[in-house]
Amino acid sequence: MRDQLGTALLDIAQLSSNSADETGIQLSELIQSATSEVRRFGEDLASHLQAYTSVTVPPAFQLQSAAEGKIQVVGEHPHKEEIENYLNQNTRLLKWFKELEVLFEIQRKMELTASHENIDQQVFNFGLTSLGGIAFFTKSPQ
Repeated sequence: MRDQLGTALLDIAQLSSNSADETGIQLSELIQSATSEVRRFGEDLASHLQAYTSVTVPPAFQLQSAAEGKIQVVGEHPHKEEIENYLNQNTRLLKWFKELEVLFEIQRKMELTASHENIDQQVFNFGLTSLGGIAFFTKSPQ
């Protein structure tokens, strides 16, 4: 069995390499994979922060990509600097976050295809709450 980290991205490769319905993935399968990845990433992130930092949840926090391939905490949080430092030094979690971002951008593009909306004005976010992880999009600052 293949490693679960990033498996949804491998499924995406199938989608782009073969358009036949029986071998490619459907949007519903992509959503299921993405949901599973968010849950797993949230659990892993929470356990790492608890084990290796003084960060606990609550309070919840929101993450976005930042310049130079880094991750930033959006808004105010009492442990903002500690969260950012830990994530940006942990290459496994940083890579996983970036894979989630790509996965959800692909999912979002598929969702918006029918409505002809554009994803260019939207930014991927990951939130960690006491109930777990959540992925969502916000409008990019103008």
